[in-house]
Amino acid sequence: MPAAEPVWIDPQMRPILDAMIARMTARAPMTEVTPAEMRARAAVDLARWNENPPAVSRIEDRTIPGPFGETRIRLYDPSPTGKPRPALIYFHGGGWVIGSLDTEDRSLRQLALASGVAIVSVDYCLAPEHKFPIPVEDCAAAFTWIADHAAELGLDPARLALGGGSAGANLAMATTLMLRDCGGPRPHFLLLFYGVFGDDPQSESYRRFGGIDYGLPREAMAFFYAQYLRDPAQRADPLVAPVRADLRGLPPAFLAVAGLDPLRDDSRLLAERLCGAGVPVTVKEYPGVVHGFTLMGSALDAANQALEDAGRALAAGLK
Repeated sequence: MPAAEPVWIDPQMRPILDAMIARMTARAPMTEVTPAEMRARAAVDLARWNENPPAVSRIEDRTIPGPFGETRIRLYDPSPTGKPRPALIYFHGGGWVIGSLDTEDRSLRQLALASGVAIVSVDYCLAPEHKFPIPVEDCAAAFTWIADHAAELGLDPARLALGGGSAGANLAMATTLMLRDCGGPRPHFLLLFYGVFGDDPQSESYRRFGGIDYGLPREAMAFFYAQYLRDPAQRADPLVAPVRADLRGLPPAFLAVAGLDPLRDDSRLLAERLCGAGVPVTVKEYPGVVHGFTLMGSALDAANQALEDAGRALAAGLK
């Protein structure tokens, strides 16, 4: 068997990755802490990436009704005009278990400024308190409410996109499929960052990058699935593994992929399946960076480039 090609790591990524590995090896694994402790720990880890964020003209936090209680949302509008605005409804990452409106605050500000599009970040229900399919249903309800109340928020219901990062990208795909199949309002564009789209832990990228050396060990993914799902067999459900779904009729999509991500091949396969279903799709793969890299714009040029690329794609997709 030929030897694997050497792995190139972006020089700006290297110190970030070294710090991530040091944190993971110095503390108790996530399997030994409560969800509340895990969320608190993640909030501290992510806080540095949200320091000194760029200013956005209008940022508003509010709550909206949902099927499982009130849902918090945060609206970013980079250039209020008084006219209805195109918008991206966004679901944060965190393995379905961690994360909040603050998780990707800085990167969403950058994306709003890069695109000129309003962004509505949604604080959906988390596992393990809310197992699959509850988070999907919560996200679908949030998108429906936002579409129905777009005028109240200053948004254009005819120009709404869905997106997310990691587990949030998974939820964006699942929400789109659920809304299509139940006759709900439909997004007009999908913006997906390094998502969980498949169910193959033996893919080449899982085998090559699924160790602690690249920040997202396969054991962590197994743990997140165990928290999210009621039964391991649900990993094959199309709302959990969208590559298994009938993807016909979905809106155009932009996929941003991290080159050193165990989930890299999920995005590659999803793009292939979308193309096969006749869905226009653009894929941008960023070499030498790991899962979650778009959060690291304060220290990583590749993150800023990816957000600029995504912003242009989003603006074009919602013209």
